[in-house]
Amino acid sequence: MTFDQINLFLLDIPVYAANGLLWMLYTLTGSLAALVAVGSAVILALVVDSAVQKLAGSRPRRQGRGESLPVAYTAQIITGIVIALWLGAQWGMGAPVPWIGAAMWLTGLLAVLVSPAQRFNLLHFVKSGIAVYALAVIGSRVYLNMASQVSPDQWAALVGTAQSAANVVASTRGNVTTIITWGLWLVIPLGYFSMLVQKLFLNPVSLINPLSSYEDMLILLRDRGGR
Repeated sequence: MTFDQINLFLLDIPVYAANGLLWMLYTLTGSLAALVAVGSAVILALVVDSAVQKLAGSRPRRQGRGESLPVAYTAQIITGIVIALWLGAQWGMGAPVPWIGAAMWLTGLLAVLVSPAQRFNLLHFVKSGIAVYALAVIGSRVYLNMASQVSPDQWAALVGTAQSAANVVASTRGNVTTIITWGLWLVIPLGYFSMLVQKLFLNPVSLINPLSSYEDMLILLRDRGGR
């Protein structure tokens, strides 16, 4: 290798590095919504689900006496199923559906974290709401795929000419697509967020410790303040 070739190679290194960085940023930007959803689900499983499982399998002990039941991982398993369902539903979907799902995961996580006293109800609502939205996305994609394969000639015997069948198919497909778009972009997400806010403010917070959970309250009552 000559000196000129080495010099040219050294001059090309910044260009290769910049191209690699741009490719990495482009890839991460395209998957950012999925990464937000996965990150929220991981935090939910490791922090909230873990605490809920321990509380479900434990009994408040007085002065350290008593035994806890074996911890079941049901909550974390459900979280794993829901995030897998959502990743499969949003795979290959264009904006804004992946970002709506990411917002549902993130706001659900924040709601559970700021309201420990309502963890059980909020956890169930967040997971079931995201699962319903994921199933709606999957159902819409299945319908649109099937509708794109419908040939006007197949309906010509029912509605008359092939031109009439083409008009009927196009009109029906357009109407249903509009309904699906409204449902996925506005109706279902708006219902989820509004119900989440309603559940968040359904019960008054503790005036002594707003961030205390039912577990903390039960331990305080059973221990009688350490006496």
